[in-house]
Amino acid sequence: MTTKKRPVGKKKFVSFSDDDALSRTGRLPKNLPQHGSPPVYVRRTWQTIPFHLIVLSYWFIKHSNGYDVRKCTWLLVPCQVLYLALQFNPATVYGNKILKLNYALLAVSGVTCILLTIPCMLLVVLFGAPFLEMLDKTWLLSLHCCVLSYPAVYSVLNSDFKVGFFKKYFISIAVGCWISCLAIPLDWDRPWQEWPIPLVVGAQLGAMFGYTFCSQL
Repeated sequence: MTTKKRPVGKKKFVSFSDDDALSRTGRLPKNLPQHGSPPVYVRRTWQTIPFHLIVLSYWFIKHSNGYDVRKCTWLLVPCQVLYLALQFNPATVYGNKILKLNYALLAVSGVTCILLTIPCMLLVVLFGAPFLEMLDKTWLLSLHCCVLSYPAVYSVLNSDFKVGFFKKYFISIAVGCWISCLAIPLDWDRPWQEWPIPLVVGAQLGAMFGYTFCSQL
């Protein structure tokens, strides 16, 4: 007596995302790196180019009053929220779906970024930043970097903590910040060489590169 084999269906997965908040997309790219199941990636389109960072960097370098890092950071906050809502999140694909914007998670991600300033500041200090002398400026630099990473932080939380794909955005900000340190010891005596002005610009350039080129084709 022969028995019929049951057809093997597609493997199911558990997601913490609300199915009602999902909309279908097309097929997944063939060259998509796997960072767990279901995969998550950001489509590389003109939509993910952070035009606001280009404008903000130009304003900070050319027109800000004494390279005001504090004002630049406060201006960056709403820009990053709008960039996430209107550009980055619509290009983020989770499995074969696009997650709709989670307004509660926007606030949670903001709080997360503030909490991340502490380990970020410690990391900056370990790399040789002044601690006791310029603690407020070092914290402002850390806050600026964390705000730059806000879209990536939100996406990690919104895709069930799949850090694998989004770590490249954090790395690009850190590398840009680190490379810009080379401008500080130069014997030029320029006002923009003061701590942490070069690192703020470097972090912005790193974020521009990351959000523009680190997405998936």
